[in-house]
Amino acid sequence: MIQPGTTHWPVIDDLLSRHSIVVVTGNGGVGKTTVSAALGYRAATEHGRRVLVVTVDPARRLADALGVNGLPGEAVLVPVGEGVGRLWVLMVEMGRAWDTLVGRCAPDAATAAELLANDLYRSLTTRFVASHDYVALDHLVLLDQGSFDLIVVDTPPGEHTDDILAASQRLRQFFDSRLLRWLTAGVGGGFGQLASRPFLAVAERLLGGDFLTQISVFFALFARLRPGLLARIERVERLLESDSAAIVEVWAADDTRPRQVGRDRSDAIIVNRVLPAMSPVVTGESPGGRRVTLQATVEPSDLDALPEERLRQAVRALLVATDGFDLRLDDDVEVAVMVRTSGGVNDLDDLGRLVAESSVPIGSERP
Repeated sequence: MIQPGTTHWPVIDDLLSRHSIVVVTGNGGVGKTTVSAALGYRAATEHGRRVLVVTVDPARRLADALGVNGLPGEAVLVPVGEGVGRLWVLMVEMGRAWDTLVGRCAPDAATAAELLANDLYRSLTTRFVASHDYVALDHLVLLDQGSFDLIVVDTPPGEHTDDILAASQRLRQFFDSRLLRWLTAGVGGGFGQLASRPFLAVAERLLGGDFLTQISVFFALFARLRPGLLARIERVERLLESDSAAIVEVWAADDTRPRQVGRDRSDAIIVNRVLPAMSPVVTGESPGGRRVTLQATVEPSDLDALPEERLRQAVRALLVATDGFDLRLDDDVEVAVMVRTSGGVNDLDDLGRLVAESSVPIGSERP
């Protein structure tokens, strides 16, 4: 736990100290990856934990700051100070991640080699939408190695938290689907009969028999991953359903999307890019929960005290941009804020300042 006399990040410190998994979800463009990095930094520097942040597509400046640019698939140790905590960051690259997954789940080396050499393998796996969501979550099994106390997963952009968390289920359903059985029915001597069906007869003339054969052979190889991959999927699902996992959803104070979305599985909401002079306040009840609104505590006299009119206008514009931001939350979902920064996160000092400004001294309240 953090030491008295330092700072406290309401809601967040409790999550970081009690859980071994934090899954960060949210729409694209809300600063989700920066939030994930900030959570990992906080857990390592203030809670003394060994943290791995798994990120999918960091902005170039953030990747440079964390030292992971050009190093996909490798856990990079980030120098965050002399304390006992450690921070690693791993940048997921879908192609390499799938290669690793195939190597671990194939029943033998020959199957893995044949699948990796298949002409359709790279194109189909990198475009398989369900796999994008799952591959990031798959890294949770690294907890079994005992090298990390906490894994923070920055998931691919998604409109709904439940869609991200259901990725493993969708992948399992694909392996059990009629579609997969249909696609592999022609392998092993029966392809001629399969291709004689009216629809496939037309497809064969348009696309060529070789193309249909390639598809059928690819999915037959892919189906052989089923036992190993399903065992891995079940392990990920158990971890996500355990008390050690927390789901954090990110919203941005300057975001224009609707404020109410499905949050059935979220433990906390982080509102990103909040002005330091704003804080979330419960402003009323909503069906099944409460309404939380960002409210400014800046007085007109505070603005008048600023030395330049241009600066006063800029602050007023920022206040207007976030005025009226509200969330309708279940009673058991907590809210935290991350402050707006100018210039983004360009190095670890910037990341440290972002975390420090988002937390407050123990015993005090955010202005």
